[in-house]
Amino acid sequence: MGKRNDDGKFNANELLKKKPIKIWEYRIYPSGSLLENGVVLNDIATFVYKYCDGKNEVEGILDKICEEYDVKKEKAKKDLLILISDLINEDAIKI
Repeated sequence: MGKRNDDGKFNANELLKKKPIKIWEYRIYPSGSLLENGVVLNDIATFVYKYCDGKNEVEGILDKICEEYDVKKEKAKKDLLILISDLINEDAIKI
């Protein structure tokens, strides 16, 4: 699963190398999507979730976000790491 810090979280550099795997199926709606466990995802979170297939490292997903949304890597990295952590905490993905 990976080594976590004392507070139970991964450090940013370790998390970037992980290959998250989505746990739940989801339905896409015009404003985002809904996971089977009731978690609502906005458009960007849905974009990220679809790449949580166990094949893509978080860093690769970051590159895809920067390409698709024309956003600076440092800003996207911070937001993506928060999103990935939230998805882990919601039991929506596993690492």
